[in-house]
Amino acid sequence: MCFGNRQTTFHKPNVLVRNIGIQLILVTIIIMVAHSQQLMGAISPQFIIEAPESLEPLAAHLKEVNPQALQRILDLMGLEEPGPPIRVILAPNESPLAQDAPTWVSGFALGHASTIVLFTDRSLTYPNDSLNDVFLHEIAHILAHRAAGGQPLPRWFDEGMAMMAARTWDLEDRARLVWAMVSGTEVSLDELNSFFIKDDTSVRRAYVLAHAFTLDILEHTQRDVPKHILAKVKQGLTFSEAFAQTTFMTLTHAEKDFWSRQTLWNRWIPVATSSGMVWLTITFLAFWAYTKQRRRSAAIKKQWREDDWEV
Repeated sequence: MCFGNRQTTFHKPNVLVRNIGIQLILVTIIIMVAHSQQLMGAISPQFIIEAPESLEPLAAHLKEVNPQALQRILDLMGLEEPGPPIRVILAPNESPLAQDAPTWVSGFALGHASTIVLFTDRSLTYPNDSLNDVFLHEIAHILAHRAAGGQPLPRWFDEGMAMMAARTWDLEDRARLVWAMVSGTEVSLDELNSFFIKDDTSVRRAYVLAHAFTLDILEHTQRDVPKHILAKVKQGLTFSEAFAQTTFMTLTHAEKDFWSRQTLWNRWIPVATSSGMVWLTITFLAFWAYTKQRRRSAAIKKQWREDDWEV
């Protein structure tokens, strides 16, 4: 009996600890489920998409935008909360909005109205390869506007940030930067802003230079510079003041440093040594050798004919 009582008394604390542990696990699971979005990071932006019936499948597709891409934009802008829902209008070519916009425009964003307009029937041109890219680009504009508290941003910075959000710097961008350097003179940031409202050729040059300049800033400062600049602008500083306080240099200084680094030698090396360029070179050489051989054979046959040889 004594032994049996000791055994019963020995197990009571273990049962109590086990019950408490189970209850704590259950409470933890309930909290994680209720706050899963906060635990995983900032809540993704919400969208209210307006589209004609024929474009409803496209609207459903856009609603499934990659949450990781949205989170990357939020982090870039330094936003913990995305803010109110964003209105998205899908406009085919016959819509009044499309009729009033230049033919090379694929979409635009109205930061103050939290509205994005996407022209669904337009042929996509640089810097966007798909309607998803256009969508992410315009989302970045809306979120940059919110991160800056609605205060004005230079067009080059706004577009450069949107470019970074929607695409990575690749071979096409490098080649376009080289061409922009060869085909035009150096431009100031103020001049660059004006390029965005000119013809489509000027606009494409403006995009690649804005992207290159923004990346150059990050490469020679820190990756979190943009969000600190936006935060200071939201606090009431002008963009130039926020830029100087964050990067410890003036815009004029940064502009000069950028152009001093843009030598043809430095920019051609990544293009010339890329895998795509290597295969392009091999293909060209093979075609050149084949063409040369064909010409040589034709010349020999011609000589045979002139010498009355049977061919």
